[in-house]
Amino acid sequence: MTVSFNAYDREQVDYADPHFRMKIWTINRQSKSSEEYGPWHYHEEMEWIAVLKGAMTIETTNHTYPLQGGDVMLVGSNELHRSHKYGTSELVYIVCHVDMTAFMDPSLLTYYAALTGKSANLTMLSEQLGKSGSKGQAYDLLNRMLRDMTVKKRGYEFAVNASFKMLLHTLIQIDDRKIIAPMDPQLGDKLRPALALIEQRLETSCLIADIGRELNYNASYFAKLFKRGMGMTFTSYVQMRRMKRAAQFLLTESWSVTEISGRVGFASPAQFYPLFKRHFGCSPKQFAGRHGRDDGSIGEHSLMQWESEEQ
Repeated sequence: MTVSFNAYDREQVDYADPHFRMKIWTINRQSKSSEEYGPWHYHEEMEWIAVLKGAMTIETTNHTYPLQGGDVMLVGSNELHRSHKYGTSELVYIVCHVDMTAFMDPSLLTYYAALTGKSANLTMLSEQLGKSGSKGQAYDLLNRMLRDMTVKKRGYEFAVNASFKMLLHTLIQIDDRKIIAPMDPQLGDKLRPALALIEQRLETSCLIADIGRELNYNASYFAKLFKRGMGMTFTSYVQMRRMKRAAQFLLTESWSVTEISGRVGFASPAQFYPLFKRHFGCSPKQFAGRHGRDDGSIGEHSLMQWESEEQ
């Protein structure tokens, strides 16, 4: 399989079977050392990486993960990341993309918010996975899933589904900090449509009264319901999702800060800029520069303008 490392933003995953929304394959990069990282990108899918041979790093906006043969890493939904091969040895690794919304059957609804990345950053579990004795089990499960998806014997969907659920169970076992926090199933049923509506409206007005009204909830009741289920207020959640999307745009689009602020629901950069700075601890320009986008392709003039006004 030929793999393109040209720049892209939100990666679109093509599934061979639209009803079985998992894609797993092997990437082979030959014995050539590279000084360059791949492009920053993100996707809705959870991503698993298992290194079969060689060495590489995966960088997120918060951490760099060195990986070598036998190592496994998880990248959560919508997490910005990029890869880097180092050394002159051949690099071979498995990549597995999973659309978690398609694998969340009713029995797992209590984990919906966490496993789809709405209430938890699953990438934080990668370091623990590397240190725990469960790394070998995760590595074997990914290899088994690859084999079953490649051979496709009759009923392979059941085998892959079972292996993947075991993979998720492995995460629960090592999750000492309880990042994957379940919610009451009845509460999950009530909040699931609200989370979908929020994602659709990040670019426009997204008010709790409007969402509650559309779902036939009293605003006060819905606010308490949301906080109990998500562990944060409605406003904090919407701001968090908007800031995460803004960070994605900064690293993957050639838009000015004015356009980015509009794309995440702000009437003007003057409203967007201070919130971004509080959320990430730096300005949009500094954020982009720290993560390899200091080439003027993100509307440098506009970013400098708002930083100047802030100072």
